[in-house]
Amino acid sequence: MSGRVVMSDLFGQSYSQLDGSIKNRVLDFIVKLQERPDAPGLDLKKPTGVIDPRVMTARVTDFWRAVLIELPDSHGFILVAVKPHDDAYTYATRLRFGVNEVTGALEVVDQAALDDAVTRAATPAGADRAGADRAGADRGSAGRGSADQPAQPAAQPILNGVRSRDLLRFGVAENIAERLVTISDEDQFLAVAAALPAVQANAVHDLATGRSPDEVWADLVQETVPDIDTSDVEGALDRPLSRLTFTDGRDVDELRAVLEGDFKAWRVWLHPLQRTLAYHNGWRGPFRVTGGAGTGKTVTAIHRAKHVAQRLQPEHPDVKVLVTTFTKNLAQAIESQLGELAGVEIRSRVDVLNIDALAQRILARHDPTTRKTRLCSDDDAAIVTVWDAARGVTSEPWPVDFLHSEWSQVVLAQGISDRDEYLRASRSGRGRRLSRPQRAELWKVFERFTQLLTAQELMTFTQAASQAAAAAATGSGEPGSVRYRHAIIDEAQDLHPAHWRLLRALVAPGDDDLFLVGDAHQRIYGRPVVLSRFGIETRGRSRRLTVNYRTSREILRWSLGVMQGQAVDDLEGENETLAGARSEFSGPAPVVRGFDTGAQEKAALVSTAREWHNDGIPWSQMAIMVRQRWVVDPLVTALDEAGVPATKVEAKTEESALGDEVRVMTMHRAKGLEFRAVAVIGAGDRDLPPPAIRQLDGDERKAAWRREQNLLYVCGSRARERLYVSWVGKPSELLGPA
Repeated sequence: MSGRVVMSDLFGQSYSQLDGSIKNRVLDFIVKLQERPDAPGLDLKKPTGVIDPRVMTARVTDFWRAVLIELPDSHGFILVAVKPHDDAYTYATRLRFGVNEVTGALEVVDQAALDDAVTRAATPAGADRAGADRAGADRGSAGRGSADQPAQPAAQPILNGVRSRDLLRFGVAENIAERLVTISDEDQFLAVAAALPAVQANAVHDLATGRSPDEVWADLVQETVPDIDTSDVEGALDRPLSRLTFTDGRDVDELRAVLEGDFKAWRVWLHPLQRTLAYHNGWRGPFRVTGGAGTGKTVTAIHRAKHVAQRLQPEHPDVKVLVTTFTKNLAQAIESQLGELAGVEIRSRVDVLNIDALAQRILARHDPTTRKTRLCSDDDAAIVTVWDAARGVTSEPWPVDFLHSEWSQVVLAQGISDRDEYLRASRSGRGRRLSRPQRAELWKVFERFTQLLTAQELMTFTQAASQAAAAAATGSGEPGSVRYRHAIIDEAQDLHPAHWRLLRALVAPGDDDLFLVGDAHQRIYGRPVVLSRFGIETRGRSRRLTVNYRTSREILRWSLGVMQGQAVDDLEGENETLAGARSEFSGPAPVVRGFDTGAQEKAALVSTAREWHNDGIPWSQMAIMVRQRWVVDPLVTALDEAGVPATKVEAKTEESALGDEVRVMTMHRAKGLEFRAVAVIGAGDRDLPPPAIRQLDGDERKAAWRREQNLLYVCGSRARERLYVSWVGKPSELLGPA
């Protein structure tokens, strides 16, 4: 006899508080419950005083008991919590369980916690007073006057404009809906929402961001379930909407991966909106998914790759799917996760390449002689030296930074191949005006630059992408007129126009051709682009994700504060916003500290890493990020000498080859990674932004400054539970007001 064991989201709350030895016993318990649910050692009991007779407890150890809900016809159990013996029995009496008669979702609720949160949520006037008391003298007393201070207007409800009947659509009970629409204090609002079942909580949070009930319904519920049978528990459990709440532990290895920490779980389990986007068929062209850091864009993209590869397999066995992203590290991570999710057979149908490797592949097939060429980044010392030599063909002292930018953002961006094209080319957004004679002189520099590169067998990555795009457009990059039927593009915001020309040439326009995911707030390379200029039209085919599954509310709040006041584009010439971004959980507040000397800063960093480790965070789940590359090696040495094991992370570093060591890296290298704890050091005004950026002026300075702001946001949002930021001297302006 075997049974099904399904984990409720409430289980995760109690499980995360257990120490390692008990967690191992919990896994053994779940396996035993699956394989022999009638084993006498489980000691299944029905406590007295429970709201629902299906609620039971079972022995994990003599001290720890599990709280379970029995599924009909002995088909298994829902695991709700693991608690000390007496606490488990008390908790069992608090649970309410059933099928929501409106949404059809299966729900498990800590009814006592929900009732308590609703009771504490005061009337609007009371909420105003509570909020004023917490805010302190700086905000004054909301809604009340005094001899020294005029009366302040009453605070607006969090769900301003939302009616209680709007909440009823999502299965919220009438008495709770009526209270929710009156709450103006954020803490009280979040407390009630946190106690609601997951479907209701998600709807309430989304409505609080200003989205309409119809929009939330389309994303979350998606369809009305006709003739809901509230007695059909297993039917409700298998409903897509219930996946917000329940995880089915059918496979022991998968179960173990989930139980190792919900840090990994968000990569695998999809929100209903994410699932809809990943498994949709029939978009009439490209589709774009946006959202802040940690909202699951990449995991959605990985599921999308699995889906389109499976769909192609029977009818087009020789056609492949392309998955590309900006950096090698990200490509390696995606390749590994896709293999875990899809298996070997489906994985073999997908090419996972970072965008530069893709360009190299296409270019090498077009011109095999380029295989001898050394590809360099734009700031490589060899490239800077060539620019310095090339500008000698003119008498005007063109700055190297300007020459590189003009060549990259105008010549390579537009695929310009001759002087006449450049003389006619648009330079919109370049800031500095150029006369026709100046353009002619610049073209001489560009010609000399490319000649010198060829002579030295050098090429920049962007130059390679531009040449690969030209080769692919002629059909000579790979055999056949269509190289890939579908492409999934991660970190879309960082791609150069040459990359977009290459991708459009490799994937012919058609249904579901391109699936783009990105966040313009994380653009740390290049400049904004308008995709429609490259034959990639996503207007009317895009969705924004708002739920952050990786970062605590406190860290998310800090990261959003870094971005305050910055307007960014959405790859279609419109503004993109982070409004409505929210986290699923709370944690410690970020620690932000300044020091007088570098020695003090390093000593405090060592102390912080040790504290994290003593709190149960493995060294391998800590990362230290710095702005300057030359800081990394000395920092690794200093940490090792202080007894904190550390290792350097570079572009070629494979995570699987690393041990239990703190990861030390540049801020740019952190892109796409995540850790339980992150330290950002050297965040003072002399290092962030670097002096070279402070010396820029005009549009170049503004663009570079925005990228530095984005970079700090990226680093902060890599952290799940702990964030530590330090500097020597004065803090960088990028950190925002103190």
